[in-house]
Amino acid sequence: MRNLKAEVVRNAAKLKGWDVILRDLCPEIDSRAFDKPGRHTKCPVHGVAGRGGDGFKFFRKDFQDSGGGMCNTCGTYPDGFSLLMWVKNYGFADAVADVGDFLGIRSTEDENQQEKVNRANEQALAARRKELEEREAASNLYHSKKLNELWKGSIPLTHADAEPARLYLASRKILCWDREGVERVVRFHPSLSSYNEDGEFEGDFPGIVAKVTKAGLPITLHRYFLTQKGLKAPVQSAKKMCMYPTDKLVTGGGIFVGAWDKEEIDVCEGLETAWAIETGTNFAVQVHSLVNATLLEGFEPGPRTKRVRIWIDKDRSGRGEEAGMNLKKRLWEKGIQAQILTPSLPLLEGEKSVDWNDVLVQLGCMGFPQMRRAA
Repeated sequence: MRNLKAEVVRNAAKLKGWDVILRDLCPEIDSRAFDKPGRHTKCPVHGVAGRGGDGFKFFRKDFQDSGGGMCNTCGTYPDGFSLLMWVKNYGFADAVADVGDFLGIRSTEDENQQEKVNRANEQALAARRKELEEREAASNLYHSKKLNELWKGSIPLTHADAEPARLYLASRKILCWDREGVERVVRFHPSLSSYNEDGEFEGDFPGIVAKVTKAGLPITLHRYFLTQKGLKAPVQSAKKMCMYPTDKLVTGGGIFVGAWDKEEIDVCEGLETAWAIETGTNFAVQVHSLVNATLLEGFEPGPRTKRVRIWIDKDRSGRGEEAGMNLKKRLWEKGIQAQILTPSLPLLEGEKSVDWNDVLVQLGCMGFPQMRRAA
């Protein structure tokens, strides 16, 4: 096999479109991921991602030009070559050769001819990039407007009309929803529109909205869809993150109620888990929700932080433990002390996971380690 010039093949792939190339070369990938970049489908390598649902998606911003995607469990693959290497379990040269073969680039003569084609289409590619940038700017403006409208339509959890949220939290034995500062981060919305992964309307439901921020700046909103009686709404996914502008990065963000840049902080995945830990430790600690395992794994503490306690979920897939261990290792490498706390409940046969909220519901405060209240 002859090694092809990667840049020649890469530019040719942009002309053809990575969506066309990968659809042909990767039958392992669910076709719905191609139909709607950004849509989550099952991982082509390991299957379904566990409690969090399907974990694979292509990047919606520039998939046609880059071919990039990610799996919540396996990681991020910024371009079509790296994604092929992951799916096919082979090296870079093999990925370039496969794409080249699909595009008819197999010899030095083919490469020379393709370089001429690439140069002849530079202006067309530049025009396409400009068009994509203009569409992206309009889309970002739209998403920013929708996020602001959603937040403006919310009310504090203490409001009389927020009863569905209080009923849900009470069913999870959570008691700290009315503490100072919550209303600036977590609120109730009387009517959230839910759509499934195929874009089909599932109905309007009351729910909880939580502001996801990074270094104090808002990024997006996380929604928890409920019924009027405080149950999880009958939708495909009762927890969904809102679409947000592509010039913002959610990695490193979280739901921070209170100061996050302190000497000692506590973090976990879900909001209910964070509040369950606060309730179960008799409010000795303040816990920040990082939303999911991927964001927990990528958490970046503030410059003042010296110690981090990581309250992990115990998943059948092992993803919660893996994310916690990766974060712990990275923090220690930065000179920050890190400790992992694992739910005291066993993971029974047939269960996908247990978290600290399950501990609170089943064992109460006795299921939690004794913590000294911060001064």
